[in-house]
Amino acid sequence: MACCPTEEEYGYEHSRKYRKVNCHDCGQIQEDMGTLKGSLLELDGQVKTVRDSNAEVRKEIKDLKENLSKVNKDVDEVKVMMSQMLEKFNMLELLSKLPSPAEGMFNTPREDILIAGGLGAKQNAEIFSWEKNGWYEISQMIEEREGASSFFYNDQLFVVGGPYTKTIETLNLNELPLKWMEFSDEFPYQSYYHQTVVCQQSVVHIGGYNDTDCKDSNMISELQFTSPCTLKELCQMPQPRTCHGAEAFEDKVLILGGMDDNNDVLDSVLEFDPEKNECKELRSLPHPMKRMATVRWRDQVVVLGGCDKDDQVLNDVFMYDCKTGKSAALPSMLEKRDYCCAVITGNTIVVMGGENDDDRFSSVECFTMGGSTWKYLPNMSKKRWGGVAQVLPSTRKYE
Repeated sequence: MACCPTEEEYGYEHSRKYRKVNCHDCGQIQEDMGTLKGSLLELDGQVKTVRDSNAEVRKEIKDLKENLSKVNKDVDEVKVMMSQMLEKFNMLELLSKLPSPAEGMFNTPREDILIAGGLGAKQNAEIFSWEKNGWYEISQMIEEREGASSFFYNDQLFVVGGPYTKTIETLNLNELPLKWMEFSDEFPYQSYYHQTVVCQQSVVHIGGYNDTDCKDSNMISELQFTSPCTLKELCQMPQPRTCHGAEAFEDKVLILGGMDDNNDVLDSVLEFDPEKNECKELRSLPHPMKRMATVRWRDQVVVLGGCDKDDQVLNDVFMYDCKTGKSAALPSMLEKRDYCCAVITGNTIVVMGGENDDDRFSSVECFTMGGSTWKYLPNMSKKRWGGVAQVLPSTRKYE
């Protein structure tokens, strides 16, 4: 029977067995490491594939954004073209309603024109005669007036406003020679850069600068010729307004452009309803403007000259339809004119005076509706800026 192994023999055997197990584990580890390395390499490949894919996706997104930007640009260009085409269509639609130049010249009578006051002209007043194709002076006004307004009421021409005065002047067209008279009562405060129009037998006073209280006005009031004269408040505009235009129609008054009390130039148009004593906002002007002249022709307000929001003087002329709010361009004036006067007699618009870059005009030009160009008329005797003008009834002689 074999003897039990000695301690040395036991230790050797144990060590031999241990080393054998240990070597077996190393092989397994190496195999596992190889497998792991392969997995990592495979994962690296997948990561690279994902990165390449992401790069491709990013490129596609970039290309898509560029294409979308081009599409948006094309859409914007199409919108501009459509807007231009619509504007031209509106212009053609409105111009189709205009008379022929021959009709405007020969079939519609033209009244003589009175112009008075304004900077540079002092108290000067003069009348243009179509028969004589020239201007002649009449009696001088009592005061110099800039930024005043004028209207006919009870066969008298009234001139209201101007800096530093509350007086009202009148011209009785039935008394020859024509002579300016001071009205018996004064305006309630010193007012200028306002508008007055006659609508439904009422004199409507709109906005302007209240020089007595040193503030711009947002009031629409009725001027009542009581003793003393009073202003009956009818309505308040959304903001104070000066240097604007206004024209009366049968049942409404249109108020266009001007400046607010922050000196911001406005493109808004208001319609005042004298029956309801209410204001509502209509479609805006093509751009903000101030100190332009306006005349009424049928259902249109013709807007002439003035300044834009950058104080650039304009020679633009366009029609604003009081029913639809659409605008249509007319031929531009020969001169750029800020704060000129304008009247319409028959189908002929006459524009007088104004200024451009501190150069005041005595020049006059006219345009017959349905025509294509403006032409000069004889100059006034005085240069003037911010005067008042009216057509005179053709049933009377004024010399």
